[in-house]
Amino acid sequence: MRIFKDLELVEQLGPGIPRILEYYGNGSFSFSDNFLRMTLVPKEAAKEVNEKAKEEGGVRGGATGGVIDTTDALTKRQKEVLKLIATSPSITYNEIAEALSINESTVGKHITAIKNKGFLVRQGGTQGYWEVNLEKNQ
Repeated sequence: MRIFKDLELVEQLGPGIPRILEYYGNGSFSFSDNFLRMTLVPKEAAKEVNEKAKEEGGVRGGATGGVIDTTDALTKRQKEVLKLIATSPSITYNEIAEALSINESTVGKHITAIKNKGFLVRQGGTQGYWEVNLEKNQ
């Protein structure tokens, strides 16, 4: 998401993707080798699309937003952070902060809490990626 701001294609970044995921579910996104296609449908149809995505395992390389939404162990903001990480495992604190319109220290606190609850593991240090762990927490 930060790339759009760096290229001056947008004036500011906001919580758009997490809000889209919350309303339409991750079934509205489809990925191919070179493209991301987003299909927004009426809410009734979105439920059907999201159920199909859950059956198929959700977003490739990530976790389903539905599974994250159903856990009671995380706060609403922690769920938003975890959804962003599930969508982009190599996302930075700064990118999360910009996407959610919060500061980086707050992102750090949320990530620490998510890690302490067992939902998140860092692989490869500062140059690595995040691994989302939902199986043990269902």
